[in-house]
Amino acid sequence: MSDQTRAMTSDPDDDDPYLFSSPVLPSDPRFLATVANGYVGTAVFSDIMHVGGVYSGTGGHCHRADVPCPLGVQLQLGGAERQELKHCYTLDTRRGVFSASVLSDTVSVSQSIFAHRALPHLLAMEICMERQLTSGEPITVQLLSSFKPQSDDIIFQPAPDYRGGRHIFGQTITPELCGDPRPSIHLLWTPVPPSLMLQAGQSKACWVFLVAVADSAEHAQNTYSLGLDLIDSGDLGPSHHRVWAELWAGSAVELSGPAPLRRAVIGCLYYLLSAFLPLHDTHFQFGGVSPGGLSNGRRGQDYWGHVFWDQDSWVYPAVCLFYPELGRQVLQYRIRTLRGAKHNAQEQGYEGVKFPWESAVSGREVCTEPVYGLQEIHINGDVSLAFRQYLHLTQDLSLFTEGGGWEVVRGVAEYWASRVTWSQEEQSYHLTGTLCSVLYLTVLCAVPHCAVSPCALSRSDAP
Repeated sequence: MSDQTRAMTSDPDDDDPYLFSSPVLPSDPRFLATVANGYVGTAVFSDIMHVGGVYSGTGGHCHRADVPCPLGVQLQLGGAERQELKHCYTLDTRRGVFSASVLSDTVSVSQSIFAHRALPHLLAMEICMERQLTSGEPITVQLLSSFKPQSDDIIFQPAPDYRGGRHIFGQTITPELCGDPRPSIHLLWTPVPPSLMLQAGQSKACWVFLVAVADSAEHAQNTYSLGLDLIDSGDLGPSHHRVWAELWAGSAVELSGPAPLRRAVIGCLYYLLSAFLPLHDTHFQFGGVSPGGLSNGRRGQDYWGHVFWDQDSWVYPAVCLFYPELGRQVLQYRIRTLRGAKHNAQEQGYEGVKFPWESAVSGREVCTEPVYGLQEIHINGDVSLAFRQYLHLTQDLSLFTEGGGWEVVRGVAEYWASRVTWSQEEQSYHLTGTLCSVLYLTVLCAVPHCAVSPCALSRSDAP
């Protein structure tokens, strides 16, 4: 079970493996639940979010660009309502919603946040207050937030408000490659006040806050308007829930056995599916899957948000088995980075393509330590195996004949052919100066007609 899943576990008596609830939050903020939809993601209560494919920093300094998140809000009741408070925090993986609730003798307050699955540019938060007694006194809940409309990675400037929403826009400070265009971000959000009040005589009230993030003002404004329309029609939450229901209908793995095991499987699938774009919307460019997910990857943390072999060898097979169209997103990401992979091979003095050990957008190597980019060459095998698995699973030749897949397979083969050296004494080919996929062990790897000598897996023993 992942640390993130373990940090929030359900009541042992609760039979629903899709619900993860706790009366307290994890003490380590790295284990807070996350909400994401393949384009945008954030850890709950965080004032930072990330956008797929938006990085700042050149080369080994490249990391996910921090985008300020207006929805990093925590509830606090004041006055008499602070007595005998009961808190509950729940990640509902069935609906893709995180909720926090506070209950006192006089009022219940609930907060829900989600990254909309049908509108990937949209994050939403709903806060509801409901009286528990008939008393008509006003009740106030404080909304604690450290949000500031600024970032260390993006230079923002204000834009005119739009339909009651604040608007800022800017570009990342440093491109991945010198001279390349810097990604643009437009952020449009409903202002979150410092407090909300249930007026005297009101029994219940709800407020909805939207965040639209996109690469242009037009996209941000269109998304924000669609969100407002969904609020008016009462379909903001239900439209999100329906897409998650469709995802689970085709991918659920429900086990009989210990509850922790059942929840672990569902929790892991939730986070895998959260990393991918919608099933039916193809106009987005998928930014790949990082080991820490889309919600993580700040400078110096969680592999800086880079894409590793984990995507191709571990994440991809589990997802592609249920949804080949989502698996195809992974392969298309690798196809889009072919130019950078060719550069990597040429820089090392070889032919074909060498996929980077750590990848961002360009396909150039962005690992902070050059030795891994030079020696973790099994990444090429990981990528080509993913293409082979896709062909076996789908029999879809069009990806190879028309979509660029053949260029990947051929480029990897050309790289291996130019990378090996012939041993006249042993009458076999050798790949030397490598780090294999299983670290901290020392073994001699071999495949037919190719003795890999030695696969020095211990980082301290790397040749």
